[in-house]
Amino acid sequence: MYPTMGKKLLILCLLLLGITSAQAQKDTRCMDFMGIPLEGPVDSFIVALKGKGFTEWGNSDDGEDLYFRGDYYGIRAKVMVNIQLPNRFVQSVYVTVGPYRTKALLSRNHSYFLNKLETEYGKYVTRGGAEYFFSDYGDIKVSETENDGGATDLNFFYMPSTPYYKDALLFGLKGHVQEVVTENAVSENPLERFARNGKMENPDITERQYDVYGYLRQGKMLERQGMSIIDYEYDKQNRLVKRTLTNKAANITYVHEYTYNENDEILNLSQKVYDEHNECLMSVNMRNNYEEHDETGNWTRNALNIVYWEKDAQSQSTNVVQTRKIRYWDE
Repeated sequence: MYPTMGKKLLILCLLLLGITSAQAQKDTRCMDFMGIPLEGPVDSFIVALKGKGFTEWGNSDDGEDLYFRGDYYGIRAKVMVNIQLPNRFVQSVYVTVGPYRTKALLSRNHSYFLNKLETEYGKYVTRGGAEYFFSDYGDIKVSETENDGGATDLNFFYMPSTPYYKDALLFGLKGHVQEVVTENAVSENPLERFARNGKMENPDITERQYDVYGYLRQGKMLERQGMSIIDYEYDKQNRLVKRTLTNKAANITYVHEYTYNENDEILNLSQKVYDEHNECLMSVNMRNNYEEHDETGNWTRNALNIVYWEKDAQSQSTNVVQTRKIRYWDE
């Protein structure tokens, strides 16, 4: 059972569960291909790809693959764009350069491409005769394959690991999250689910507005005293820094402000409640101390310190140990 203060916190957090966002100006939290965000509607991706000088020359019979030709780091290449159906989002990109009939030219161009990719994506690792560039948002596999004519092709496979809609980031989550179960949840629901495209499956937040990169900008939530409007603001790294819930019928405004640690995890969450005169009625400050993480880098155990203040009352403090289990779409 929660103590008296815990019950107040729980009620407050249920009211604050709406989530919002200011429009992101540049998406730094997704993989790119030749500077093009490798995510979202394929039609937008194709327009950007053609803007880079690539021309379309066909598609597969099932409509899941589109074929292009163009310059890949200055060398002529064939590009296959794989489409995720039925929403027609970009799923992956496969590049083929060649064929090479001499080992000398193959080796020289292989090294050339590795250097180019290393400049953009950092160091690579070698596994099973192929090179891999890994990041928080996807990976690139570089390999050689012998074609039917006995020559060798260079292949580059771009595979994003994050969904288009960034709702999981609102909770400080990384990767392609499907479900999160939290024990001793305070500022979040005990159970959060996300669709494969990244949208949170929360029916309470309606009329959602997203920017072109899949970040939630605004939503609405029906409450006992009318409709609340929720607005979201992000920093230059596309991290949620502020969400504001405004309920004009109740003359109440809820403000959440976030700060982050060096690992882009939510370090501190401040929640304040204001009346129509902009007077603070209630304040909750939550500071996280993450103790355990999973392989993706999401915390699984957290020592949470909570400081609670209400108008005309002394502040109170308590500590809560939280644990959570996370499922991913690629498991």
